[in-house]
Amino acid sequence: MLVDERRHRIAQLVMAHGAMTVAELSRRLGVSAVTIRSDLEALEKQGILRRNRGGAVAPQVLRFAPAFQEKTSLHRSEKEAIAGLAAQLVEDGEWIIIDAGSTTLFLARRLRDRRLTVVVNSVYTLNELVGAPRVELIAVGGCLYEPGLSFVGPLAESFLETLHVDKVFLGVNGVSLKGISVNNAQEAGVKRRMIEAAEEVIVLADSSKLGVDSFVTISPLRKVHILITDSGAPEELLTEFREAGLEVLVA
Repeated sequence: MLVDERRHRIAQLVMAHGAMTVAELSRRLGVSAVTIRSDLEALEKQGILRRNRGGAVAPQVLRFAPAFQEKTSLHRSEKEAIAGLAAQLVEDGEWIIIDAGSTTLFLARRLRDRRLTVVVNSVYTLNELVGAPRVELIAVGGCLYEPGLSFVGPLAESFLETLHVDKVFLGVNGVSLKGISVNNAQEAGVKRRMIEAAEEVIVLADSSKLGVDSFVTISPLRKVHILITDSGAPEELLTEFREAGLEVLVA
């Protein structure tokens, strides 16, 4: 792993958990404590996190999701692979929900020529599917969550409560044995309603999100039917998920 990649991963972990110790980071990334301390010093100088005795904490503002364009560029090849595998699970004629998110946006791009009814709450995904010749497009309204340009809140949740679809493709910030989670409480309610509306819940999460418990838990793992991740995922963690009853597909 290159230095920049490692430091980005450290920042992700600290933001997701709120705080991490040097020992935890060293164990997760497989590098020495000396290396981790050097990385934390560099990240603190950039204003990304704040060191404390024994580790680092995330500034409060960084507990929220990074800008969407930045998210789209992170782990792009892995997200593209996950989207490609997810697209194979979609059958013509189905009713599906595509959640807001960078990986789910890549999925939407692969479905433009399919005969589907697609429900979206993301401005980006809506724009991606406008003009798709055989897609019946349904937009969820509500309050605009500007960092992700997605619609959330009571209006969005009330609309989703009226729907019944075949599948939902869900984006998250964390997947662990405790459940699936996100960084922002405003998005959590909408994602819960999406889960309730679907016969099958499919979570798209690159390997950097596995083993992470983010700020707000959306649902326990038992409500998820399929997890699609990439080949960078630790095999022992995938085994734990499978033993918990989750079907795991690796792109």
